[in-house]
Amino acid sequence: MIAMPDTDQPSDPSGAVRLIFEYEGDDVRLIHQQPVDVLVTGFDAAPDLRAGRFAEVRDVDDRPLARVAVRHDASSREVFPENPADPITRVEVEHPRGAFTVVVPAAATARRVALLDVDVPPLPPPGERGAPPAPAAPRENVLGVFPLETGEAGR
Repeated sequence: MIAMPDTDQPSDPSGAVRLIFEYEGDDVRLIHQQPVDVLVTGFDAAPDLRAGRFAEVRDVDDRPLARVAVRHDASSREVFPENPADPITRVEVEHPRGAFTVVVPAAATARRVALLDVDVPPLPPPGERGAPPAPAAPRENVLGVFPLETGEAGR
């Protein structure tokens, strides 16, 4: 006789977690996290010098494990016209608030996630005799650090 898997039991997640954040102005809160059975692609295991907003998964010693781009623009909103033939426009908001979701890889060693705004300064002009300029260090603004309910601590 062949033993069949019990389909009523949830399968183990593949090491990813969906994070749902709420924000109001500069205040960001992690309101929900859920293990998901998906393969996360498009993340940096060794972050490069890119500007943007990122969710950075960290281990117990705060070492980065992965960095996922957060694709969300809180500074403006889409405005839909009354006439469907008119174009959709964007308007700047004075006090942004809302929610966004990001799925991050969550290895067993993952303990927290940091939300970062990264700014990469432009390259300075060439130095003497055309020597290539040294790139400036990126500036990271930590918006918040949140515990993950994953890995050994969350099991």
